[in-house]
Amino acid sequence: MTTAVRGRAPDVVVASEGGKRKPVMLVSLDIGFDAAEITMAIASAGDAGADLLVCLGVTLPVANANAAARRTMGNPVVREQIAEILEEASVAGVKAHHLVYNTPRPLAATIGVAKSREAGLLVFGPDRKRYGRLRFRLHARALRRKSGCLVWPLE
Repeated sequence: MTTAVRGRAPDVVVASEGGKRKPVMLVSLDIGFDAAEITMAIASAGDAGADLLVCLGVTLPVANANAAARRTMGNPVVREQIAEILEEASVAGVKAHHLVYNTPRPLAATIGVAKSREAGLLVFGPDRKRYGRLRFRLHARALRRKSGCLVWPLE
């Protein structure tokens, strides 16, 4: 919301600080993150003065009865990369949080997290070489349609 004076153009537009900044979500589904998407998410969160939420969706097998006992924090290589992302964000002055969720449907869970956290920007950033071009496009399209926020990349 801006404030303007009638009859003349304001010299400075004043933005109200009453509203809460919506967080920026950086999301991958148990695959490493793309370097360009990491940079985009940290820069966006820093420019907006918002928090960065680094999310990792880990697929939980449905058919296995022992799946509940096998819940993990994801791939160890990805966990190391997330630690580097959190460090890079703190160096850039961005407050960052880490969220891991185990679910049979990680894409639906990502949409639910985006809605519940009221994300302003969702950066879908898995490594495209390992994720696959078609799978990436299908998942990005589903996120754009259902998440209720701006999704990057736009392709």
